[in-house]
Amino acid sequence: MIPPRNTRFGIDHPLVTVHDHPRRLAHYARMGFSPSPVSYHPWGTLTSLMMFGDNFIELIGVDDASKFGTNAVGDFCFGRYLGRFLAREEGVSLVALHSQDARADYAHLTQAGLPTQGLLDFRRAMRKPDGTSDEAVVSLGLFIDDAVGDASNFLCQQHRPELIWVPEWQAHANGVTGIVGVTYVAPDVAALRALATRWARIYGDRQVDSYDGGAAVDTGCGHLRALSPQRAEARYAAVGLPMAQAERTHAVAITLLAPDLAHVEALWREHGVPYGYNEHGLVVEPEFAGNVVLEFVNHPH
Repeated sequence: MIPPRNTRFGIDHPLVTVHDHPRRLAHYARMGFSPSPVSYHPWGTLTSLMMFGDNFIELIGVDDASKFGTNAVGDFCFGRYLGRFLAREEGVSLVALHSQDARADYAHLTQAGLPTQGLLDFRRAMRKPDGTSDEAVVSLGLFIDDAVGDASNFLCQQHRPELIWVPEWQAHANGVTGIVGVTYVAPDVAALRALATRWARIYGDRQVDSYDGGAAVDTGCGHLRALSPQRAEARYAAVGLPMAQAERTHAVAITLLAPDLAHVEALWREHGVPYGYNEHGLVVEPEFAGNVVLEFVNHPH
């Protein structure tokens, strides 16, 4: 196992949160991903991972809502939070930030002034590639803030990373090697400012680039980007933006590094994946990918 080269607060994994997990998982396989085996959280959700060298996509859904409340921290329960998100829409509900010391990083961000729900430790039963069972051990630092809509984050520390960064799960037919960006739509100037302020508290003022109709930050492992509705509509005009039921900041795209776009396109044609083109590369229709645009590029942007 080669440990991830991710950095403190780098993009660790977006949570693509969906109603019909088996159907969406089949779509990701058709796109050329090799998902990890499905496993289950104690609070009633089920998950499968599209693993890359430094980060991953988590495709997550609700398995058993009767377990909501398990492993709650105060009033916060992960399962209930995702259930409420799904009652509104599918898509990226949260983005996890990388941590190798959740408690120290939690203290740092708390001191920086981010609203927090506390720390959460849990275990998740899982199946390894050889078919044997084991248990992932995870610590989370919760920083959910309704003021930034669905652009909140949580810290994620894997205490047994060898059970997550499994080489067999990183060999994808589409050749994707990692996530290089997550893009949000912010409905107005105030929402853009709120995100820029949050990112400055996490990464420092110098890392945040604010401009007319947008803001971006280099996390050290991929960019977080916020765009005005007009800029986002222009970038993803080929496939359209994900459905959104409320005027709040929400994620619209995950940008993935795939060195051979011609190979990706041939694969998608064979498997009937609905896609289009933009100035950066190939884009998958959001309905197919779980109400999020997947943008494939052959060099980081």
